[in-house]
Amino acid sequence: MAEQRGFWYCLGSGFVLGLAMIVPGVSGGVLAMALGLYEPMVAAIAKPWENWRGHLKFFLPLGLGAGVCVLLFSRILEFFFAHYPRPTLYFFIGLVLAGLPAVYRAANAQGFGFSHGLSFAAAVLLPLAVSWLPAAEGSAWARLGLWGHVLKGGIVGAGLVIPGLSVSMLLLALGVYRELLGAVAQLDLGILLPAAVGFVPGLLLAAKGMNWLLGKGFGQVYYAILGLMLGSLAAAFPGFPRWGLEWLLCLVLFGAGALIASFFHRNN
Repeated sequence: MAEQRGFWYCLGSGFVLGLAMIVPGVSGGVLAMALGLYEPMVAAIAKPWENWRGHLKFFLPLGLGAGVCVLLFSRILEFFFAHYPRPTLYFFIGLVLAGLPAVYRAANAQGFGFSHGLSFAAAVLLPLAVSWLPAAEGSAWARLGLWGHVLKGGIVGAGLVIPGLSVSMLLLALGVYRELLGAVAQLDLGILLPAAVGFVPGLLLAAKGMNWLLGKGFGQVYYAILGLMLGSLAAAFPGFPRWGLEWLLCLVLFGAGALIASFFHRNN
């Protein structure tokens, strides 16, 4: 299936998927589903050496389009985070919240049990627990050094194939989003190269893991995704606006984010 996609379609689709790498609240899995690419992507990743020429023709324009998108929008987002951090985060929170109903419906497709609730609770606590580490113990990421950058790349790769999960919002909750965004905007190879090393294994492991987990416990997996989304929101919450005009700006951007996200989730 993968090789049947045309070059220009894959190039344009890659540009759209690039948004999931840098825009918190946008799920790469959901966008791939909307573009009709999720199943061929996961199938190709799960068996990379089977028909590798066809997979290369499929992934090369996807990667090129995503790279152009990331380079184009990283500086724009860096500007907004530098000058309007709170309203920008409210826009992204609107994006995430609008995606929750679709994930909730998928999670309840096969009923609810104790294991679903356990998966949800553990996933909610995970980003919160990690986000508390730097405050409690200095810079946990800094102590990981080079391996920390590799791990961040692995998180980005894994997040792109998990439907409903915004990898950028998760990175915000973990306190590393703005560092990676700045590295892309400034082409900081000291961060980007080790992150690229971690990206591919993260993508492959997540694709294989999702195939296995969805076969074993579909509802539990989606409740875990729902928990990660809510935990990430809580960890990344910037606090309430401080004055009247900021309240207005935050509310308008929150509504705009929710409206945009509802368009992507309308058919999912």
